[in-house]
Amino acid sequence: MSRLVILTLALLLSACGPGGGERSLTVVEPWIRETPPGSTVAAGYMRLRNEGRTQQVLIAARSPEASRMELHTMREEDGMMRMRQVDSIVIDGRSTVALEPGGLHLMLFDIETAEAGHRVPVTLSFEDGWEVELSVPVRAAMGGHNH
Repeated sequence: MSRLVILTLALLLSACGPGGGERSLTVVEPWIRETPPGSTVAAGYMRLRNEGRTQQVLIAARSPEASRMELHTMREEDGMMRMRQVDSIVIDGRSTVALEPGGLHLMLFDIETAEAGHRVPVTLSFEDGWEVELSVPVRAAMGGHNH
């Protein structure tokens, strides 16, 4: 009886690993906000759409054009908006998580070029070892003349 239980657990675990089938997570409309002259810190945004049933967990991001990248959130605390680093971003099955201004986002530190029209290579790393490589466009920040 215990052999059957061990064999069943081994089969279940192998089906859940990085090679366990097609990915059902899609990165939609990634972009990085253009930085003002002299600034070396930029923010990245996108939507993470999970069409599968299994939860996906984003644990890191990196780019050869930034010294480091962090996962961040913005929250109101004591009437002030505060940015905080988070360890991970969970995308539940059959859901979409938006990384957008004023909420969850990526922070790129010591970025080489964040001018509109440039594309930044970014790799997203997930808890199960899966990685997604992106070429993320830099978009102009909305100015006061666009109101």
